[in-house]
Amino acid sequence: MTRFFLAWQFLTVLPGWRFKGEADPRLLGPSMACYPLIGLLLGLVLWISFWFLVWVFPKSLADGLLLLLLVLLTGAFHLDGLADTLDGLAHGRTPEERMQIMKDHRVGAFGVIGLILILGIKFLALNSLTGQTAIQGLVAALALSRYSMVQMLYRSPYARKEGGLGLTFKENCPDVRNTKIVDVVRELEQFGAKVDVYDPWADSDEAEHEYGLRPVKKLKTGTYDAVVMGVAHDEFRKMGLARIRELARKNHVLYDIKYVFKADEVDGRL
Repeated sequence: MTRFFLAWQFLTVLPGWRFKGEADPRLLGPSMACYPLIGLLLGLVLWISFWFLVWVFPKSLADGLLLLLLVLLTGAFHLDGLADTLDGLAHGRTPEERMQIMKDHRVGAFGVIGLILILGIKFLALNSLTGQTAIQGLVAALALSRYSMVQMLYRSPYARKEGGLGLTFKENCPDVRNTKIVDVVRELEQFGAKVDVYDPWADSDEAEHEYGLRPVKKLKTGTYDAVVMGVAHDEFRKMGLARIRELARKNHVLYDIKYVFKADEVDGRL
């Protein structure tokens, strides 16, 4: 039930059991299996509301109020994401620019126009159908749209890229056996992150044989949204903080597991 309520909390603003503090990140992926069910339950809530609305108001007004209720029940979550996506695609020339625009909390002209058009199309589609057909279609659409979210998240590449420095068991050592860095990589991949691992000491063939990971040979400047310092190799110390930060994009996160740098020089550490 924990996974169900996590999905319920994520997709709706309806009352229910709420997490106090941060939920276990390991449950976020499995909770997506409940998304279609949440969509179906939202559809049933709207079904009941629709018959009350058409009993009190003309159908056109009832259709508009039903769409308003849907927006309120979901906290306009998907509309906010749609506006950010449209602004990013319209104004960003590179993937980095588009990602930066999407992170901005402000809404641009394309976002506003897109929201007006999509809500208008939804209203016209709902209003063009008879009452029974309209509400049945709405219930099906809510369930299928939440199912499509799961498929898109599972099948699409992650937009952000994470980079990891170090793979071996300990610093200045080529032994990759018993390394815990693989657990960090797997955890990031469960959230859909694409992870590049770089380690000048690790043997690429051995790492691929043992863990299915092939470390990259070179690191590209301005590529990553996050950099994780996993092993305290001398090579990484010699690179220096400035050079390591150059590997990442603007507004990145540098996490230092092995205390390579001082606490006030990085964004996080154990």
